[in-house]
Amino acid sequence: MFEQYLLDVLVYGALGYLSFRYAEMILTGQFSRRGVALTSWIILYTAGSLIGRFGLDYAHIGENSVYGGFLHILPGALLLLCLQKKYFPTNWPRQLFALASFIAGWAVLRFTVSPLSYVLFDYWNPFWTWLVDYSLAQGWVTAERLLGVMGIINEAALMAVLAFCRLVQLGILTLYLWLIQKFFYGRDYVLSWTESLFLVFPCITVLVIDLTLRVMAYSVDNSALMLIYYRVPATLFLLPLLSLLLLGMIVTAVRLFRGVVQFKEAEAKRLLLENGINDIHRQVEEMQDIYGDMRGLRHDLRGHIASLTAYVHNHLQGEHAQIEDYLAQMTKTTQRLDFTDKTGNPITDIILHQFRQQAKRQGIVLTADFHYPAHAPFDLYDISVILNNGLKNALEACGKMPPPAEVEVRSYGKGNLYFIEIVNDFAGELVWNKENDLPCTTKEDKQRHGIGLMNIARCAEKYRGSMEVEVVQKENRQRFCLTVMLLLR
Repeated sequence: MFEQYLLDVLVYGALGYLSFRYAEMILTGQFSRRGVALTSWIILYTAGSLIGRFGLDYAHIGENSVYGGFLHILPGALLLLCLQKKYFPTNWPRQLFALASFIAGWAVLRFTVSPLSYVLFDYWNPFWTWLVDYSLAQGWVTAERLLGVMGIINEAALMAVLAFCRLVQLGILTLYLWLIQKFFYGRDYVLSWTESLFLVFPCITVLVIDLTLRVMAYSVDNSALMLIYYRVPATLFLLPLLSLLLLGMIVTAVRLFRGVVQFKEAEAKRLLLENGINDIHRQVEEMQDIYGDMRGLRHDLRGHIASLTAYVHNHLQGEHAQIEDYLAQMTKTTQRLDFTDKTGNPITDIILHQFRQQAKRQGIVLTADFHYPAHAPFDLYDISVILNNGLKNALEACGKMPPPAEVEVRSYGKGNLYFIEIVNDFAGELVWNKENDLPCTTKEDKQRHGIGLMNIARCAEKYRGSMEVEVVQKENRQRFCLTVMLLLR
């Protein structure tokens, strides 16, 4: 029996490692010494599982009962719950799912390997009989010596089969947990109770079906359990298939949940994008009106100032020094109404002017060599989206750096292609979103932020173009480079 206990210790140790890694991916854990946490978790899980099992066996709880195997699940579930509470911050919706999915996976997998062990033993018995007869016939061993080692060989064969079946069970469990970790939504997502129950119910269903399979797989006759494999050989194939399908149901539920969350977030971002575009439309219309009024105002003021200056020179000889100074100041004021950037489009003139003023207030150096292409097929709103989002992100990044931070925006054409580049000083590292190959936002409210680059990418795709983001080193500074390529024709 020592070999059996040793196998149990190894299996519980492997389960302890898998449960820690699984909890680490589902829950949010921060360990100053992860190796110590992992080692202590494995030791506590192994010791607790052995004590729980021996306690139930000693108390004869569930003995000769179809519910015996189900009762043995409870100590392991309580042990995992306590370990989660000790090593991870309390997050009941996530902890409930992590616990239920792990317990359900390990429990139902017994029906995957149980028929395997039955088949292996079924093949072992005739093979052992043939080996004994052949060895005796060839004179390799005497009957007395064979009787002496027969018990040891049978015990070794039993342990080899059990160890192989446990290894298969642990391998399938590892694959099952890896699939859940792969499809489960990120650890920063706040899981609600409703969403947790959506994920937990398939796990509970699997546990109930597992209990039902135990009731069906065993029958009680004079306190002796008889496997259904003897009566219905088809169950050797059907039970493993059913247990694997049940695990697939849990993984599918997790994948479905991920799709629902992604759809919900995409819908929220779509609404934000639509609202943002509507705001830009309104702002562009307002800026067009303001630009027209300012252009008329500049023209009128210059005319009035010129007339006043001529009148002073012609009618107020010798008394016009102070008046000329006043008119000169008015001329300078009028000149300030002119925009520094002459891009070829009044709206892009205003956008660059606004960001130039904002950069000046923040102590950021903004240089622009931007020209709106003549007869371009672009919707002005799309160019506004690219400039607004790109320059906004650039100024936010430069605002986190010591002065003097720099932002450069330029545009140029190559053949049928039109490029917009925005380059800014940048500190830190980019964390990439594997789903859309874009940098993740560093802001806490990730559902309402981080859509600027997505909007730019959509505008580029609208004109059969693309967007590229990279970080380069230039003159001992780290630079964030945003390049948008659009097709002119």
